[in-house]
Amino acid sequence: MEGRALPITRADVGCWIIKCNPATGTDYFGTLDRMPSTGVSPTDLHPDSWCLSARSRRRTLVREGDLVALWVTGPKYPGIYEYGWVTGVRPDEPAAGPEFGGGKDAVPDKLHYQAIRLGRAGHIARSLVQATPELAACEQLRAPMMSNPSYLTDDETRGLAQLIAARQSAEQLRAARWDTLL
Repeated sequence: MEGRALPITRADVGCWIIKCNPATGTDYFGTLDRMPSTGVSPTDLHPDSWCLSARSRRRTLVREGDLVALWVTGPKYPGIYEYGWVTGVRPDEPAAGPEFGGGKDAVPDKLHYQAIRLGRAGHIARSLVQATPELAACEQLRAPMMSNPSYLTDDETRGLAQLIAARQSAEQLRAARWDTLL
């Protein structure tokens, strides 16, 4: 199995989609709600990180500088909430739990990135993604349970950039390195 070809190559990827399910993991909406009290503007560029599936070979394709978007999934308000670029991929700290099997190969990589949050009011809702011709057949809609990361093609990424540009300033798009797609 080790020599088997990957189903996608770097040439297929316009941006990576990392996923969060607030019902089973990080309370993303709670974090958004606490932001005003922390003095962090929701529209400022911010550093963050997210675990990639330890079983996904795709994590080996992710490179510094690649574009990335955060998809928050689940029954309430699914869609794109952040957009930016990858600053690095490094192994996460080993977790003490049976789900990782105790072996070092099972430790997930952590994708580090800089991003701008779209927030609750500005996020790109799943229904809008479904209604956008460039995005209607994207992997996130076809196979929403795929492991982290999923991806968008170049054309799909340009379609997403158009949706983001309708909500964000040219300065924000430039800061997040998405301005070259327009």
